[in-house]
Amino acid sequence: MIRVNMLGPAEFWYQDQLLALRPLEKQMHIVLWLAGGTLSQPALAEEIWRVPSPGSANTIRSCLSKSRKQVVAIGGTTADLSRTIRLSGARTHVQLRGSWDTDVDRFRSDVEQAREAYAGHHLEKSRALSAAALDLWHDNPLPDAGDGPLAKRIREDLYDSHWSVTLTRIKTTVSLGGHREVTAELRRLLKDRPSEGTIPMLLATVLYRGDRILEAAKVCERAISAREGQGIEARRLQELQRAILNEAAALDGPLGW
Repeated sequence: MIRVNMLGPAEFWYQDQLLALRPLEKQMHIVLWLAGGTLSQPALAEEIWRVPSPGSANTIRSCLSKSRKQVVAIGGTTADLSRTIRLSGARTHVQLRGSWDTDVDRFRSDVEQAREAYAGHHLEKSRALSAAALDLWHDNPLPDAGDGPLAKRIREDLYDSHWSVTLTRIKTTVSLGGHREVTAELRRLLKDRPSEGTIPMLLATVLYRGDRILEAAKVCERAISAREGQGIEARRLQELQRAILNEAAALDGPLGW
């Protein structure tokens, strides 16, 4: 089994041995994995170099050969890392061998399970899964994947997943009574993401649960004004503001949203 850490600086492991792959060899195999495990040599070359040179095919073959030899040297086979397939019409594809154990897959799985646990009110489980996902996170994901279109798209998806699990972690913390723990963070996020509707609702909620009712209502008022009092987000903020001013919002427990 090949184990790969690629959210941060890439590491390739075969069994318990770290492979000493060169940067281009790492990029090549990461791009293959991002593409679903199989790419033609021309497509692989375009993703890596954008405008491939006449010698790109030879470079690909050399990198694949050298990286596979490393696996063989520590007891594996040439096919354990990847293999080359020649199809009809002289088309050549590179294919990864089987599945890999990657930190990206673990991160995505933890994010999804954390959301599901939160939705099902399994708050302690959601908190643990959110923490596990965030422990895997690097602020510059896929640094060794290059800047091709495929790598950029996957990187954007990962940023979206990171934001999702960040919200899940905050909502879980508030639901478990840790509203004071996240107040400063929510103030900062409100400045960084003024258009994100969930943030003012969360900030207003933690202020309310911290017995700062008027301040909580003002957070709602400013957010409603910024949205010109229209749309679903504005209506939700208006409902929360009314509940806060009437002291009808819950002081603890699950948020319900």
